[in-house]
Amino acid sequence: MARIRADARFARLPVIAMTAHATAEERQKCIAAGMVDHVAKPIDPAALFATVARHSGRPESGVTSPAPPPRPDPADREAALQEIEGLDTRDGLSRVAGNRKLYERLLGQFVEQQGPAVGLVLEALDRGDRALAERLAHTLRGVAGNIGAKGVQETAGALEKRIRERSSEAETREAATRVSGVLDPLVARLRDRMVPPPPAPAEPVAPEPVDPGVTGVAAEELAKLLADFDPGAVEFIEANSAALRPLFAGAAWPEFRGLVADYAFPAAEARLAEARKGFRVP
Repeated sequence: MARIRADARFARLPVIAMTAHATAEERQKCIAAGMVDHVAKPIDPAALFATVARHSGRPESGVTSPAPPPRPDPADREAALQEIEGLDTRDGLSRVAGNRKLYERLLGQFVEQQGPAVGLVLEALDRGDRALAERLAHTLRGVAGNIGAKGVQETAGALEKRIRERSSEAETREAATRVSGVLDPLVARLRDRMVPPPPAPAEPVAPEPVDPGVTGVAAEELAKLLADFDPGAVEFIEANSAALRPLFAGAAWPEFRGLVADYAFPAAEARLAEARKGFRVP
């Protein structure tokens, strides 16, 4: 930051800090370093837009925030998720601009990837790898905040702090137990309540030949969606699987489709670029 401010061209450039810490002390450190404001993760879109508007010279009314998701119908899947103790679905949906399909996928990833987090933290501590333990707790805190699991976010933050401050083993394990006390029941409820998505249609054993020109057009459109990190890429690849399938041989196709389905768009974009290099369009 000091190097930026040392350049006369950027002396008055508004720079906003984005950190994982929401404390007043952390904000003051950012201001003292020369930044004009601070927003904390997990990001609240409305607060982020308001902060940018405040320092961009544009009236706040000129910035469009994502509309809050509508109140759910008691009969639908969102309503079922709303009933889960420890999960603020409306808050989680607001962080993905109301994209329910993306939110449900993030919930599934949370269950699979963060469910065992406390055990992994304790294993890292037992090996003396405090850096890994702190990173795991930090990740759990951030992901929990992004989906609206506020109890997990709070207790994981306390565990992260204990590890960072090198608290006693007893204090650290007590903090880990508190995380498990809110994480484990939430994971169990999500596993029980979440309705699994319908299975993807099976690929035909011998797909019919596809016009290479159609494949080229579909690949170009998908590349744009991936580059823009557009969630529509998930629906696009399913709707155009027959046209895109010839780009990938054997197991490469389900692997590529899995990357897109998991919203790993940068990796999928790189795979698609490689596949397009070896594909000739007459």
